[in-house]
Amino acid sequence: MVGDLIRLKLAIQRHTLSWKRVLGLFAGVLAAAATWAAVFLAEPASRPDVLLLVLACWTAGWLVGPVLTSGAAMLRPEYFTLLPLARRGLGAGLLASAFAGVGGAVTAIAALALIPYAVVTATGGTAIASVAVALVGAVLLVVFVVALSRTVYALLGAAMRTHLGVELAAVQYGLLLSSMTAGWAVVRPVLDSIPVFLRDGFGTVPARAALEWTPFGLPLRAVGEMAAGRPLPALGSLALLAGAAAAVTTAAIALLTPHLGARTARRRRRPLGSRARMLPANPLGAVVGKELRTWWRDPWRSLEVRSAIWFGVFIAIYGAIAGVPELAGLAGAAVALTVALSGANLYGQDGTALWQLVVAESPATVRADVRGRQIGITVLFGLPALVLSAAMMAVTGIFTYAVPILAVLIALLGVGCGTAVVMSVLGATPGVDPHRRVNATDAGENTAGIFAAFQIQLWATAPTSGMAAMLTFAGDSPPDWFGAATLAVALVNAVAGAWLGGAIATRRLATRLPETFAKLRRT
Repeated sequence: MVGDLIRLKLAIQRHTLSWKRVLGLFAGVLAAAATWAAVFLAEPASRPDVLLLVLACWTAGWLVGPVLTSGAAMLRPEYFTLLPLARRGLGAGLLASAFAGVGGAVTAIAALALIPYAVVTATGGTAIASVAVALVGAVLLVVFVVALSRTVYALLGAAMRTHLGVELAAVQYGLLLSSMTAGWAVVRPVLDSIPVFLRDGFGTVPARAALEWTPFGLPLRAVGEMAAGRPLPALGSLALLAGAAAAVTTAAIALLTPHLGARTARRRRRPLGSRARMLPANPLGAVVGKELRTWWRDPWRSLEVRSAIWFGVFIAIYGAIAGVPELAGLAGAAVALTVALSGANLYGQDGTALWQLVVAESPATVRADVRGRQIGITVLFGLPALVLSAAMMAVTGIFTYAVPILAVLIALLGVGCGTAVVMSVLGATPGVDPHRRVNATDAGENTAGIFAAFQIQLWATAPTSGMAAMLTFAGDSPPDWFGAATLAVALVNAVAGAWLGGAIATRRLATRLPETFAKLRRT
């Protein structure tokens, strides 16, 4: 059975997009080469510290990577529930399949950097024993990080039924987005410190004393003890690592079984939207109320909102680290920037629930559905964006930039909600139906649609962005009326983008509603 599951996973991987395989292979080989290079480029005194930090980065990558991609959920346990298979055997097979592929291969290559480390560290006649310890430690380390990754991924899937779990996943997504957009603010200081770290290691910082007792530090400790001629402490370190690997392996096997309980935890508070009594008693008001409730109740929709907020928060943090308060002032605009990205697959996120609109199909209901979704996503993302912008301006004191920041925020919200519904209709991507979702990446993958929505939102808001840039960088040269003109252009830009996007989506959905529903049924 294990061999069948591995072959099944490899067959699925062969049918994924080629650029994803190439990118993953390139990044993995580059990281493995950097691990080996660290052994030879570091000074002898700092070599343990450097390799310790590199192995810590590999462990962190295995913890975060599967959460941010959909690869870990390629073989879902519930796919095999009707087969006459032992639950523990199924879990062991699914865990074994996690080692197959590019990730497991490059991680093994990186872990084998312990062998040259053992060679250059060994003294006297301990070289052979040190290499043997390094080889065993590398194997145990690979088992540990892969099993830990699957355990954390499964626990996060279970935690997605709670507010805390959604928040933890949102922090990771927000950190990833902010690092991709504003990571340059801290990359340069880190790059400048690499030569110093290769020479001095942690120095007087007591990080090594704590990290060397972690599972990714134990193989280094074992090799060092064996190289120094102390076999008993070396074997003890390997035994601790083996115990840690066995513990996370047992946990992963236990968690890789279908979840049969309730999808979400019972909520003890009334969600946002349930108090919206001021909404009109018509189809548009019904859709807006439904959207507010859905975005707040559904963990996977709530994850999008919370990720956007953390995206803005981390943008502000990067600005503070880099000493650029103007970057922190764009925290609210960063939240608004995610409107088109988060809403690029609204109908795909709802899954087969679109049948309700098919049954009640009419021009008025389709129009109300599209416009209601636009209003809902604008309110849910717009309010945090405005609050975060005001808070960051109050903290940093950059009130002179209030007009351009507000103008960009308004334009992004309007154009974003229009772009979101257009991409949701044109590029509806089926995913796991809402009632069957388990993991953080189950809401469907729409990479092409997200990228297209991002580009459309940037280019469509160019008139406002251009005027805001002139207002920001031109100093005292713009006339007094230029600020009001910038806000007026932003408002027109937002209204035009929202109206045009909604009109295109309404027309397309009205003529292709059955086809869209049929596409979403293929889950």
